[in-house]
Amino acid sequence: MSNDERNTNIPQDDPGFSGTSSDEDINEFLDSVSGDGSSDAFLEQLYSDSLQDLTSDFDTLLKEFQSIDPDDPAVDTPTAEPEPEIPAAEPVQEMEDIYSYSDREQAEQHLSFAESVQQAMEAEEAEAVRAESEEDAFNLSLDQLDGVQSSFADAVEQAASGEQHTQIYSADTVRRAAETQRDNPAPQPARRPTAKPAPQTRKKRKRSLLPQKNDSTFEIFRKVLFLVSMVVVVVCLGIIANTYLIQPAIEKERQSKIGDLLTKPVSDAESFKAAYGDTELPNGARYDLAQFYAANQDFYGYLEIPGTGVSTPVVQGKDNKKYLRRNFFGETTKYGCPFVNFKNTYAALDDNTSIFGHNMEYDDLVFGELEKYRKIDGFKKAPLIHLETMYADYTFKIYAVFLTDSNYDDSGWYFDYIFTQLKDDNERREYIAELDQRKLYSTGVDILPTDKLLTLSTCAYDFSSERLVVVGRLVRDGESAEVDVSKAVANNNPRYPDKYYQRKGISNPYANAAKWIPNA
Repeated sequence: MSNDERNTNIPQDDPGFSGTSSDEDINEFLDSVSGDGSSDAFLEQLYSDSLQDLTSDFDTLLKEFQSIDPDDPAVDTPTAEPEPEIPAAEPVQEMEDIYSYSDREQAEQHLSFAESVQQAMEAEEAEAVRAESEEDAFNLSLDQLDGVQSSFADAVEQAASGEQHTQIYSADTVRRAAETQRDNPAPQPARRPTAKPAPQTRKKRKRSLLPQKNDSTFEIFRKVLFLVSMVVVVVCLGIIANTYLIQPAIEKERQSKIGDLLTKPVSDAESFKAAYGDTELPNGARYDLAQFYAANQDFYGYLEIPGTGVSTPVVQGKDNKKYLRRNFFGETTKYGCPFVNFKNTYAALDDNTSIFGHNMEYDDLVFGELEKYRKIDGFKKAPLIHLETMYADYTFKIYAVFLTDSNYDDSGWYFDYIFTQLKDDNERREYIAELDQRKLYSTGVDILPTDKLLTLSTCAYDFSSERLVVVGRLVRDGESAEVDVSKAVANNNPRYPDKYYQRKGISNPYANAAKWIPNA
């Protein structure tokens, strides 16, 4: 096959390239692929190196052709005789199938050139991937490769001044080389690490917790519900912290002030006036607790239950509401201050003196420790109550502990345990009988109709408006204050208020019992 016949394999009518391609054609094509002007220097160097290699190859091959035997059928001589045909079925080696000449070294040089072109393409593609701002990836089609090889072939042919033995490579050659390179790709450069979100992006994410103009109705509802839930959680946590931590701590701090007053007693009028100025004590009052009276003129006495934490001043207001939410120093607090029934006599004991105090259920402040009297063991540890007033010291033995309702029951009846006086001993016996029905256990302490009673009342939480009541009777003159707690015995069937049986879902065995009313 002659050189002219070989040249017919080169595309001559490609619209992207003229029959006489130039360096400008090549630069224009590669510039269109790379997108910048960096291809000019590359092509100039590539063209210069290729031209020198081809010129050197041409001279070498010319000398070889002049020295070989003209009768050799494998040699293409310049005579007019036709070239011998090569059998189509005979397999040939891959290198000879790719290149048109028999020199293996030259074939390997051209294969290296094809690999260089492929690597240049892959470098451009990798750069396009790394530069995320470029939208079009590097894509060089096979037709463009054919145009490139055609332009290179024409340029080499012109530089060789028409020599007939200049060798070129076909489009199939480049295609097979590219496929080989694709099957064995060169190592790709490492990808850049993903950048962290910019501050503006993080700011937008924070703002996304709030409803936006472009949010759907469901999304707005979801965000509003989430925000409301967060507010509710915060408020609940605040309430819990205030209830279980802050307020108890404040109350304990206030109680420490009470302890300070106990350390500042006065013994006579002179020392009292020196300490508290023109404050005057009630007629007949002692100076033992005068410092408490100087701090609050509603002071009634000091209550203490040995064996428990109950140790507190007691006040008496003009009604039974003043100290429900006010402490001994007049400060607002949910713990209030233990107070005596405003109907009781101030300077002496009535038949029944009642003192009220709070029980918060979740702590043991104020009257919280009275809950221990629900059990016999609680009584055994603390069977006595001390009350010291401005006029006398009193000690009471606990006689009964019971549960009652502070409201009227379904029949319109209320068990009145906070009366102050009873009209006679017979009525006092009736009240003692009512206590015997209701007491949770017998303490072993006896009682007489003439005994003075002290009643402590606080909240209980088995049902609404429930009260826990502890009743003590005054130690008689000449009587020992000791209590034999071994005589305490449980009551197997105490009388509870009507709400207790309703809550248990059982019938009230005392439904038809007589309704006791004091001073009836």
